[in-house]
Amino acid sequence: MTTTRSSFYQDLSLQMDVIGALVLRELHTRFGRNNIGYLWLVGEPMLLATVIGALHAFQPGHLGSSMPPVAFSLVGYCVFIIFRGIFNKAEGILESSLPLMYHRMISVLNLSVARVIIESAGCIVTFVLLYSIIILLGFAELPARPLYAIGGVAGMIWISFAWGLNVTAVTFDRPTLGRLVHPISYFMMPLSGAFFAVEWMPPYIQTAADWFPLVNVFEITRYGMFEAASDQHLFPAYLIANCAFFTYVGLIGIRRVRNRIHLS
Repeated sequence: MTTTRSSFYQDLSLQMDVIGALVLRELHTRFGRNNIGYLWLVGEPMLLATVIGALHAFQPGHLGSSMPPVAFSLVGYCVFIIFRGIFNKAEGILESSLPLMYHRMISVLNLSVARVIIESAGCIVTFVLLYSIIILLGFAELPARPLYAIGGVAGMIWISFAWGLNVTAVTFDRPTLGRLVHPISYFMMPLSGAFFAVEWMPPYIQTAADWFPLVNVFEITRYGMFEAASDQHLFPAYLIANCAFFTYVGLIGIRRVRNRIHLS
């Protein structure tokens, strides 16, 4: 038993080292060291999120809601770009990293996890910085239920990772399918719940929206951030089941993809 446990921790440590090296490689490849270098990881989403927040700075509450509009839009956009970044980067992840497949210790899962860490870290740091600023400016208050907010963001990371695994598996060696990924992610924005609350919708739309995992992510996150947010459309068990299912299917998919990779 002791030997088995020791071997497990050694393998886990090795995988963490591999993922750490892949994260550093990806940062250097994508951002380099010129100008502000790695700070672009935060700077890029911060520029876009700042514009979104500024557009809502002088608007009244959405549809009579007491949730502050700047904070509402900032939460929606920053959480959504976690999904967009992970989902979009999942397409082409293998084509850009095929030389790494020569190393037996590097797996498709390692590549996916490294990308998830990079995209999530950049978006979370951006959100924390901008939300702190708008609190100081009086456009927002401290999160009402922090654990729900953390759970919502964790749910977004998980569902994005799970769907991303499937995107990686389906689009490998299928460039036509790969071209659909980016349009799909933009199409998801108005449907995801990033900029609307389910309670604002007619009853028949509310019923349909409750079945969409991304909508549930935003409902959980907003319930954690805003005192006035409704708890009538929170289904964490359904979200977890959805994430687990797509993770399982995605892991099977990338395992089959590994067998189709031919290195010359």
